[in-house]
Order: sequence, then structure tokens, then C-alpha cells
Amino acid sequence: MSLRKSINQLRAKVFERVIREKVIKCTMYALVGIYLSLLIIGHIVASIATGYTLWDNWISDLGGIKYTPAPYLYDIACIFAGSLTLPFAFYLEHFLSPDLNKTTRMRIRIVESAFIFGFVGSLSYIGVGIFSEDRSYYGLHGLMSELAFGGFTLSALFTGWFAMLYETKIPKILGFYGAFGPLTFLILFIVIGNPLFEWLLLFAILLWIIPLSISIFHER
Repeated sequence: MSLRKSINQLRAKVFERVIREKVIKCTMYALVGIYLSLLIIGHIVASIATGYTLWDNWISDLGGIKYTPAPYLYDIACIFAGSLTLPFAFYLEHFLSPDLNKTTRMRIRIVESAFIFGFVGSLSYIGVGIFSEDRSYYGLHGLMSELAFGGFTLSALFTGWFAMLYETKIPKILGFYGAFGPLTFLILFIVIGNPLFEWLLLFAILLWIIPLSISIFHER
């Protein structure tokens, strides 16, 4: 038995025992509700306390005591979101290509790329919360932020590309947005480099993840 087949069998066993659809479905719904609630509450608190605005302040400022009396709200939101999107990355890989031993090489490469970048994005977002703006040892906060945005964006690109090439429950139009939407805002953020475009990039990623979850778990 080849090493690849052994690894795939191990992943299949882990999926069967841990990554169950009902669990992941509840996890993603909880993610949307709790993460958005913490983000909105954190923004309101910062706005009232220090005049925080989307166009003048970076997202990470929500985790800085200089800009908000409750930086832990954003820290918890990041750790929570990163932790809950990790199992979704595994589920999405299985959803896109349930049997990696019976598919084309190109299909495997796209799915694996989507998984790897999604995994990196999730882990890095946990890091954003742990190494907040107030705890940015050795510049780790900036690094984690870059890896999180980059990971989620590239995961969306490959997942969207896959949805456009193959038949899935993911609508083609959503696949097109996944491939080009977040990437466009990432490029704009890099080029323009102001807080508003960082927020727009976050919204672009959320506008991918939320409809993606709904389309995958929607019963037909």
C-alpha cells in the first residue's frame, strides 16, 4: 500500500469519527452568530470609548487597550473563529473530494491547496487573538494577521475555482466570487493600504464563508 493511500485512509477514519456533518453545521452557525456578535459589540464599545471608526482604525486596534476598554472581545472572537473554522477546513476537503483515491490529479491538487490555505488561515487567526496588538511579541501579531488574511483568501480562490470546474452543491456564481472576490480586495488592500480596505477585505471573506456554509449544508 502506498504512503498516499495510507494517509488518505487515516484521514477518512478521522473524518468518520470526528468531523460529522451535524457537528460542523452547528459549529459554523455558532461561529457566525458568536463571532459577528463579538465583533459588533467590540466595535460599538471602542466607538463609544475612543471614537474608533472603520476608516481611521485597523481591525487589530479592537484588540488594543489604547483603542478600547474591552480588547478581550476581539481576542476571543479571533480565537473562537479560528478554532471553529479548523474542523470546517477538514470537512470542506472531504466534501469537495470524498474519495481521494478515485479522482484526477488536478482535482486532488485544487482540493489540497484549498485545505492547506484554509488550515493556515484558521491557525493564524487563532494566533491573531493570542498575539493581539498588546501582545505582539517579535511582530507576531502582524505576521499572524497576514497569514490569516492570505490563507482565507487563497482557500477561497481554490475552493471557488473548484466549484467553477466541477459539479458541487456550491453555486457557480458563488464559486466565481470565491475565486475573485476576496482576492480582489486583498490586492486593493495591499496597494492602497488603509484601514477601510482592511475592513472591506474582512467583509469580503465573510461574504464568502457564510454563503459557502449555507450552500453546503442546505438540504435539497
